This record gives sequence, C-alpha cells and structure tokens, in this order.
Amino acid sequence: MESTRRAFISTGGAAVLAGCVTANGLNPDEDVKYIDIHAHCTEDPLPQMGSLKQPLCCAEQLIAHYDRLGIEKGCILGLGTPENFIGGMSNESILRLSAQYPDRFIPFCVVDPRACGNTPFAQFRDVLMHYRDRGCKGFGELCANIHLLDPRMQNLFKACEEVGFPVTFHTTPMSGWSYGVVDDGGLPALEICLQRFPKLRFFGHSSAFWSEITVCRTMQERNSRGKGPIKEEGAIQRLMRKYPNLYGDLSAGSGACALMRDPAYAAKFLTEFQDRIMFGIDICDPNGYVSPLPGFLREMRKSGAISEQVFRKVARENHIRELGL
Repeated sequence: MESTRRAFISTGGAAVLAGCVTANGLNPDEDVKYIDIHAHCTEDPLPQMGSLKQPLCCAEQLIAHYDRLGIEKGCILGLGTPENFIGGMSNESILRLSAQYPDRFIPFCVVDPRACGNTPFAQFRDVLMHYRDRGCKGFGELCANIHLLDPRMQNLFKACEEVGFPVTFHTTPMSGWSYGVVDDGGLPALEICLQRFPKLRFFGHSSAFWSEITVCRTMQERNSRGKGPIKEEGAIQRLMRKYPNLYGDLSAGSGACALMRDPAYAAKFLTEFQDRIMFGIDICDPNGYVSPLPGFLREMRKSGAISEQVFRKVARENHIRELGL
C-alpha cells in the first residue's frame, strides 16, 4: 500500500488534479455512486442577491449535476439564518422537494439558535422532533454568526443531541465577518462542545474548519483553503483522534482542497479517519459547476492510494450508517 501511495504521488499526483478539473475522471455508470452529505436547492429560481453571490440550483438543475458527477442522492440543507438566508429554502420547502424526489434528496432541517424568543431557554426539542417525525435526517446547515459557546447555541446543541440529529456546521473566524459559527484558531470552543455533548455528532465544514488540517498561525490562513503539503498536523486530526463525535464534511472547495493540496497526506488522512469522513459537493451554482473531488477520489481508489473499503466508506457507506438510510 505504501509503495502504491508513493507511486501515485510521483507519477500521477499533479496529473490527477489536472484531470479531475477537466474531465472529473469518472464514468457515471461506475458501480459505486456517491452520496452527497451537503447540498442546497430551491423550488423556484432565485435572483442573484444577498451574501450568496450566485443563485441556488433548482431541483432539476441539481439532479442534472448529480447525474453528470455520478452522485446517487444528496442531503438538502437549509440556510435559515439572517446572515445568508435569501429565500426559497424553508424546512417545509426542503420536505416538499424530498417528497417529490425521494430517490435523489434527503431532507435536513435548520433552526436559528436565536429563534423562538432569542433566549437560551427556547424549547427547540419539540420543534426538531416535529421535523424528525416528518423525515428529516439531520440538522443544518448551521450558519448563525454567533460564538459556539454562546448559551443560545449550547441550548440548540442540547436539543439536537436529545433528538439524535447530527449537526452540519459552518465555521468562521470572527463575529461580523460573514455567516458561520465563531471559533478561535485551533478550534478550542469546538473541543468544549465535543466534550459537553458526547452523543452529538458534529459534521465540520467550511474553510475555517478545513484550514485546521494543518497549524494555522494567522487569520488569513484560517479563512483560506490552504495550499501546499501538510507539514504539521492541525486541530482536526487531534480532535478526531480524541473525540469520536467529530466528523469531516468534504463539501465545497474547502474540503476538496484540504485533500488535494497534498495527495500523499490525503491517503493517510482518509485511511485513518475512514469511518468519519463523508463525501460532499455543496453545489450552489446552477450553471456549469465542475467539482474535482469525485474524480480525485476515484483516481485515488484506482491507483491504490486508498483501498476499496476506504473509498466506499467515504463515498457513501458512512452516510448510510450515520443517517440511517
């Protein structure tokens, strides 16, 4: 295995990246179809507005992307916070779309931690149970721009743990920066949450999360996708080794770049954490979206850099287990 990993880097690492970008390196008819842990779509077309610089896909557009990329189905996450909410993605809308396309979409629900009175005593448990009973499989995308240790956020986490939902969260470096939950470098607040809620599964996502695959020393490093080899392991590895309730959501450029910046290290990382890393895309743009991640993972599988077992777990089997599909 180690020799094949070295060969992958010496003879194909750079070529794989280039090939993924141009052709995705996959045949959509291959035997293993991906499941997308992180997707957004709307019932009706949206104008370009708000903090999202592009409109979101309609269901039919997202399905067309899925067919092209070899993705069987995806989890539809809401964006129900004032920092990034631009309409069209209520929990009810997501449930309707998932009922319309039951073989392609898996519904998640989301509630702003400031909802129901903007108090740390809001009764979120009953709200989440309502959506769980209607078929939602998880909570997210959590994007409220408040600190992870804010009492309102802690109250929401308590409810999610009680209901049994995993939480997909978007991390950002500071309050007022953009959308996303706030934590400091090294993810100290996340560690406290992992300790306080041991039965709550946290699905980490965004640049400020995945940048922590190596040690970040500046704000710019924290909020970038990073590049170059992983020379020093970061907070993600430390926390995943210590806390079994932390998972990695590979979606968007942040998750893909965390792997593709160093294919040799990616093979090691995926192998070590094979039971808690989940493929995702986070497609928003309706027009011509091409993700290198599907092809990159298939090439790693083909070269032997990762085993068939690791590939299948990351591609879909972890999703099936964790969401009870």
